[in-house]
Amino acid sequence: MMVTWRRLRSLAMVGLLLVVVLLSGCYFNIFQTARTVGAGKVAISLGSGVVNIVAGQNSSLVFTPQARIAVGLSDSVDLGIQSGLMVNSSGTPSFLGAIGDIKLALLQDPETFSIALGLGGGYSPGLLGWGVEGSVYLDSNIAFLPIYAVYRPILPLSGDTLSVIHQFGGGLHLDLSDSARILIEVDSWNGVLGGGISLDIIF
Repeated sequence: MMVTWRRLRSLAMVGLLLVVVLLSGCYFNIFQTARTVGAGKVAISLGSGVVNIVAGQNSSLVFTPQARIAVGLSDSVDLGIQSGLMVNSSGTPSFLGAIGDIKLALLQDPETFSIALGLGGGYSPGLLGWGVEGSVYLDSNIAFLPIYAVYRPILPLSGDTLSVIHQFGGGLHLDLSDSARILIEVDSWNGVLGGGISLDIIF
């Protein structure tokens, strides 16, 4: 009887944790800066985020391996799609969703700053189902200060009421070559902190 009660309690905690993860905990890392890939070029990004989900007195790390592909429609316009998985601490994967977006560069100065705007949408737990999102990107391209910051207002469309979720992100963009770089990111989705790392390659 004791074993059965412990097993039921464990299953209940796992179920509660799963509900928290699916409804509010896991989201796409931004893994984008204001830089566009260039006309006719293709960029592939591979990365993973991690977020610590807290439910009562229990916490669990959830990893979010992600991939993104972007095509340069012009030197200042990119069209991209991002998808991935959620992997909980027991190793069980589930679908993170898919989001498409378009990015427009307003300023691209490789010596100083870059600014871009984005608009996208799709399906993801981070959108609470179906939703749309905007993005404002700001990069510092100064050699000794390779940082970026992003603000993303998210509007879920699946609920009964409309309310905006706020996602903030930022970090380092470290060039490995003219066509490859690493992004190291810390972000906050509606107050839930996470982080991650991504490798970008332009072809």
